[in-house]
Amino acid sequence: MTVMTPVPARAEHAAPIAHLRDDHTRRLRRGGIDQWAPGEVAPAQVRAQIERGQWWVLEEDFLVAAVRVLESDPQVWPEPGPEAARYVHGLMVDHRAAGRRLGEGLLAWIEARAARAGCALVRLDCVAADPGLCAYYERLGYRARGRTSFAEHLAWHPVMRYEKPVTRTP
Repeated sequence: MTVMTPVPARAEHAAPIAHLRDDHTRRLRRGGIDQWAPGEVAPAQVRAQIERGQWWVLEEDFLVAAVRVLESDPQVWPEPGPEAARYVHGLMVDHRAAGRRLGEGLLAWIEARAARAGCALVRLDCVAADPGLCAYYERLGYRARGRTSFAEHLAWHPVMRYEKPVTRTP
């Protein structure tokens, strides 16, 4: 696994993150996975999330990977439970960096960071219609915790929810 340490995203990362998401969306659709819609998330929306400290990036000569980390996710996890958790969204690796296990590295980094923050869990979700991605998370130790559908957001696809316990560290 390639080890790189993510850095907090800056305002100038907003457009590249939105572009990476759109590129990722087009690639998924070519593979038959309908997860996101191109243009669904505008750079201005990403910039606002960056200002709230939610995005982390890996950079080389280009934006290699990005991930959004939240302290709560009431739309997907309306019943958060008694234990503190971190919530992973928008984990994306540029196709030019495929095969370097950067997604796995980012998740390990998030897990360690969550443990240091006193969290007991890392949670994430993925489109339920992507069995390959579901299997990927399960191989990394994430356990399925149900499916969520979004009746109030008709354009959103049902997701599988996953969580992984982390050992709290002082």
